[in-house]
Amino acid sequence: MPSFPNDDLFASIVGSLSNGIYVIQDGRAIFLNDRLGEIFGYQSIGGLIGEDMYSSVYPDPYSAELFRSVNEQVLTGSMQPTSWGQPCSKADGTPFWIEVEARPIEVGGKPAILGLFLDHTDCKLLGQAMHASQATLHMLLDAMEDRVYVVTDEYRIVYANRKMMEGVNGDIKDDPCYKVCRGLDERCTDCSSEEVFSTGRPSYKEFFNHRAQRWYSVIELAVRMPGINAPTKLAVARDITVRKDAEEKIRALSHRLLTAQEDEKKHLSRELHDDLGQRLNAVKIGVDTLADDLAAQSPETQSRISYLSSILQSSIDSVRNLCSGLRPVTLERHGLVRAINSDCTQLAAVHGVKIDVKCSGMNKIKLDHHTEINLYRIFQESLNNVVKHSGATRASVTLVASHPMIRMRIEDNGKGFDTLPSARGKQRKIGLGLVSMAERVELMGGRFDVTSRPGLGTRIVVEITCGEQKSCQ
Repeated sequence: MPSFPNDDLFASIVGSLSNGIYVIQDGRAIFLNDRLGEIFGYQSIGGLIGEDMYSSVYPDPYSAELFRSVNEQVLTGSMQPTSWGQPCSKADGTPFWIEVEARPIEVGGKPAILGLFLDHTDCKLLGQAMHASQATLHMLLDAMEDRVYVVTDEYRIVYANRKMMEGVNGDIKDDPCYKVCRGLDERCTDCSSEEVFSTGRPSYKEFFNHRAQRWYSVIELAVRMPGINAPTKLAVARDITVRKDAEEKIRALSHRLLTAQEDEKKHLSRELHDDLGQRLNAVKIGVDTLADDLAAQSPETQSRISYLSSILQSSIDSVRNLCSGLRPVTLERHGLVRAINSDCTQLAAVHGVKIDVKCSGMNKIKLDHHTEINLYRIFQESLNNVVKHSGATRASVTLVASHPMIRMRIEDNGKGFDTLPSARGKQRKIGLGLVSMAERVELMGGRFDVTSRPGLGTRIVVEITCGEQKSCQ
């Protein structure tokens, strides 16, 4: 057995310390001071030297595993020298709170652990408060309607509140979390454990539990669980099925509303063209015929008739343009690409804005009417903003299809606007046109992005998935 200095100086130093001192080598106590015996309530420490530190010397079997685990990790170098607090019981069973410090040393050329115990019996109010706080925390967690649980990096649940215990799909003590939570036999495809443990940042996600047929919103963050040596994460899952159902109903209602609006536009366009348009054409023909019949009349009369004819022609053109806006004939007859090119040519000629159009891959796909009309309306609203509000001299429209995505981008060099929050944290008020575009993209299950800065123009990007659900072939 290794020997230690026993001179007066060493005895004086060790005897004056308020800390209990221990040295462990190969799991056995090779040195203990008298203060350690006092802390644990032993009459003498002489019979404890050479005994197993964790089963014979340390008196509390309930916290011995934590004490052993930390010491062994420090001994092997997997943990730096450390100090920690833990509950403990004396030899007679009296509970108290103890602070421990452990660091590696060498004794006789072999690794060992030098440790210190500090009795916090005088701080029992603190200990009682901590125990009370833990009990209160458990009561609060069990009262929550959210599912709260703690999972290790090996997918084992080491804590679950009352709500989590309801309706589980397996044995919480033995089965992995993906079995307990979702009834799966393998790890969830959207598992964020690696991200949470590697970054230390909280993770947020929503998922649909097919077994429970419920939607959940989950927040996960890395935590340290007392008594658990493995990395752990805390997860709080909230049932958002009611919200998701309401959102789906709103989307369905919005879809029906947009469809009804397009149907009404078609009906109004047809009525204007077939009724008002034909009537105006008939009146113009009559006026032109009357002008021929009154060719011998005075120049003043002929001028008045010619003026009436020009007004009628202007009215006919206005009705035709209105019908074209309500019911894009070019779109219906020739498709999205031809309609975009035609509109850009007309807008460039009328407003003096140079518009570049690039389309790629669109000839290989066939869009359903719903997708086509929504993309066209987004393009239409975007170009309307360019020519009427941006003050741009150049713009570009890019439409690219690359399975399974369709991407439309509209850019201009106009005056732009501020899309960032103001100094007071308020977002700039967005026009109804942008809101309408965003709603159409959302109904198509796509992504809508607006980038703009004052003086630096505006860029609008729409991305949608071209799959079977969109009848894109």
